[in-house]
Amino acid sequence: MKKTLFIILFLAPSFVFAQQDSITSGVFSWKEPVKQNSKNILTAVLFEGVTYDMDWLQMTANALPPFGIKTKVTVPGNEEQLLIIRSGNLTIGRDSSYQMRAGSVALFMPGETFLLQNTSKGPCRYYIMKYRSKNPVDIERGNAAGGSLVKDWSKIDFELNEKGGRRNFFERPTAMCKRFEIHATTLKEGLKSHDPHTHRAEEIILVIDGKTEMQIGDKFYKGTGGSVYYLGSNVLHGIRNNGAGDCTYFAFQFE
Repeated sequence: MKKTLFIILFLAPSFVFAQQDSITSGVFSWKEPVKQNSKNILTAVLFEGVTYDMDWLQMTANALPPFGIKTKVTVPGNEEQLLIIRSGNLTIGRDSSYQMRAGSVALFMPGETFLLQNTSKGPCRYYIMKYRSKNPVDIERGNAAGGSLVKDWSKIDFELNEKGGRRNFFERPTAMCKRFEIHATTLKEGLKSHDPHTHRAEEIILVIDGKTEMQIGDKFYKGTGGSVYYLGSNVLHGIRNNGAGDCTYFAFQFE
């Protein structure tokens, strides 16, 4: 009995450590939204769970029908949300109305209320990242950094470089993160963005178009338009364009 108890106590710290991050670093494919939620939005969960910095993180695929009615959404007071449009046109209403196209991004602080309306002839598809930090919510920090924001793809400057180009959306603190950074990279055929590396911040790569290959640890994963890579804190990773022509993807880091 004493020997059994010793083994359990010895293994317990390792078991607890292994359970800290319930989302495994890897690739997740786009799922066509089919389940209707309470807001009449079609949705499908891509992944969710606990991460290094987040008590809960969820990434979903969503769709609104064409020429739909305005849908009111309120972010819970202990949560932030990030919206990225995949296809179609979406009107977002806050203090004013924003007409957004594919590739546009919106960040909503805790407690924010906004309106969504699909103004396209076809369905509007988009991602929603919802997350709750393990650290206390700091509303003042988020508001001081600019509060909620909307970034239209067509208004973000494209900066050419030797590997393709880059669009910088924002880098700032939020109510949930001491640093949240988002950019979109265009990578030329056959090139790597950089050599495999690690960093403290968690990272999500969302492929807009083209074909990619991501090294995660000692394994390699393939992702195309709609695919999402989740990369945990200090996990070795590196992305390469392994298709014909350019590929484009979002990268966002948070800690």
